[in-house]
Parts: sequence; C-alpha cells; structure tokens
Amino acid sequence: MQSIRRRIDRFKQQDLFVSRVVFVKENFAKLKVLGVYRGARDGPFFHRMVYYVPDIFFVLQIATIVWDLAGVLDDIGLFGDDMCILTGLVMMLVKKWHCIVSIERLDECIEQFQLYFERYMNSGEQFVDRIRRQKLQEVVLLYFANALAVILGGTLILHALLSNGESFILRARYPFNTATPLGYGFVFLCQAFLVSYVLFNVVYFDSVGSLMLSQLSLLFQLHRMEFEAIGEGLLLPPVGPLHGDDAIRLQIHKLIESHQQLLQFGDRVKRLYEPNIMAQFVCSMVIICLTAFELMFFKGDLMQMFRFGAYMVTGFFQIFVWSFFGNRVTATSTSIHEAISTSNWIVLNDRLKKDLRFTMMRAQKPFVIDVYWLFPLTYETFIAILSRSYSMFTLLRTMIE
Repeated sequence: MQSIRRRIDRFKQQDLFVSRVVFVKENFAKLKVLGVYRGARDGPFFHRMVYYVPDIFFVLQIATIVWDLAGVLDDIGLFGDDMCILTGLVMMLVKKWHCIVSIERLDECIEQFQLYFERYMNSGEQFVDRIRRQKLQEVVLLYFANALAVILGGTLILHALLSNGESFILRARYPFNTATPLGYGFVFLCQAFLVSYVLFNVVYFDSVGSLMLSQLSLLFQLHRMEFEAIGEGLLLPPVGPLHGDDAIRLQIHKLIESHQQLLQFGDRVKRLYEPNIMAQFVCSMVIICLTAFELMFFKGDLMQMFRFGAYMVTGFFQIFVWSFFGNRVTATSTSIHEAISTSNWIVLNDRLKKDLRFTMMRAQKPFVIDVYWLFPLTYETFIAILSRSYSMFTLLRTMIE
C-alpha cells in the first residue's frame, strides 16, 4: 500500500499532463523518425535515402498486391480481400506524402499552437487546469489508437502464423518461389515489417491531425473563459465613467482581435487538412463496405472474422475521431456567444457593449470544419458515411446473389 502511495505521489510531482510543450508538438516531433520534418528535403542525400528506402519497399509491396489483384478478378471474395488491404495502403501513402509536401505550413501551424499554449499556461491556474484535462483526453485517445493498431496488426500476423505456411499476412504474388520455407519466411518477415511500418505511420499521422483539431477546440474553450471574465468583480458605477475604463477597453479590444485571429487560424488548419480528410473518408467508406462484404464470406472462419472485424473497427475509429473533434470545434466556437452574455457586461460603457454585440453576432455563426465545402465534420456526416457504406455493401451482395 505504501509503495502504491509513493508512486501516486511521484506521479503528481512529475505532473505528466502539464509540460512546457503542447502535446500535438510532442507527437509531431515523432514524425522525424519517418523523415517528415522541416528541412528534410534539404539534407544530405544519404539521410534522405534512409527515409525514402522504406517508401520504395512499401511501393514494391503494393505492386505485389496489385499483381495478385489482377489474377483474382473472377473471384469476388479474393478480389475484395486485396482491395481492402490495397485501399488502406494507398491511403497511408497519400497521408504521408501530403504531410511531406505541406511540411512548411504544417510546421507553422504547430508553432502557432505552441504560442497559444505558452500564452494560456501563464494566464492563471484555471487555464492550466483546463489544458491538463484536455491533454488527459488526448493521451487516452493516443493510447486507444495504439492499442487498436496492435490488435489489428496482431490479428493479421496471427492469422498467417496459424495457417501453417498456407497463406501470407497479406495476399500478394511474387516473382520467385514462395512455397519453400526460405521463400515463405522471407515474405512473412517482409510483410510483418510492412504491416508494422504502415500501422506506425497511420497512428502518428492521424494523431497529429486529430490533435490539431482537439487543440483548436481547446482554444475556443479557453477563449470563452477569457470572455466570461469580462468585468469580473466590478460593480455598476452610480455616475461617471467606470474606474479603469481604459484598461477594460484595451482588454476587450484585445479579446475581440484575438477571436478574429483564432477564426483565421482555424481556417488555415481546415484548408491544410482538407486533402487528408477527403482521402480518409473516401477510403474508410470503401474499407467498411469491403470488410463487411468479406465477413459475409468467412462466417465459419473465426480468424478471418477477427481479421476483417478488426480492420472494420479501425475504419470506424478513424472517421469517428475526425467527426468527433470536428463536431467539438463547431460546438465550442459558438460557446463564446454564451460566455459574453453571461459575463458582467452591464458595467461596461455603451461603446464597449456595442463592440461586444458585434462579437456575439459573429460567434453565433458556428465555425465548421468542412471539406472542400462538400461536407462538414459532424456526427451527421459520420452517420452518413456509415449509411453510404451499407448501401455499397447491399449493392455488392445483390450483385453476387
């Protein structure tokens, strides 16, 4: 019992959930292992090749799956198996190279989040406490994403191990004999590396994007807290100007300007991740449809059901995370309107009340994370994606029947 108590005390002293670096920047720094960082393309040729060799290997593995796909066009079950895997691999490649191409803009946004973080960390204990609670949620999200990746990778590899050399981790065709123990072992190790590499990429690329939306929603919440504190502790003066009127006017004008800057920054983040989100939603819709289709073929095969079931859950999770944080950003952006109405605005002069009125009118319009103005990131969009996936699944089932 004393040992447990000492660990808890040590945990509190370390204060793991409040550091001097915003959590999204901590995760963004991990992408350096994958060669995704500012200035990577200007580095020595050898360093660049170290990062690009896994991608070359990755593309070659995709080619083997495409080769197998071309040979099973007449078998709808095997075709669907290949398409499930191929869609996920292509999606990961698109996400990685989108980050590489947009690395300057991405790095600028991360640094802006760091500036906001440092500002609010020095603004009072109530802001620090809110940041701590948000980071706890983000840490839990990342742990869950890692756990889901381990489960998916484990089911893929375990299925191949239990096949006694009869099937690979991923369906593929190679230009050499894979029926021998040496050939099968070589392919197994290559595909095990491929699966681990892909899942590592997906977890960290998705975590950076989702954490950026999480931090954006946090900024709206912290901004709401600032508006709520307007006129705090002040009494309505009987006559004459309010004591300290210049300081209050400066504070309010600064908050209004900060609100407008936050909206502009949110728009930058939104436009930066549009290609990523579009690829995610289209590919996830295809993956969910095809995995449901494959589960229909393998009702009696427990390992195949676990394999495709884990893959389906992963597709659900990815689009749910984006929809969840997009919906939260929209909800928190309108909370500033409520914060102004509940603040002590009555002590302000008529000019400041007029300025706040315009801010309230602007805050009534929700800030929506939309994708190319086609669809917003909301729970309704999440349900719509599932509905489209089910419609595609129903169509495929009708075609084979």
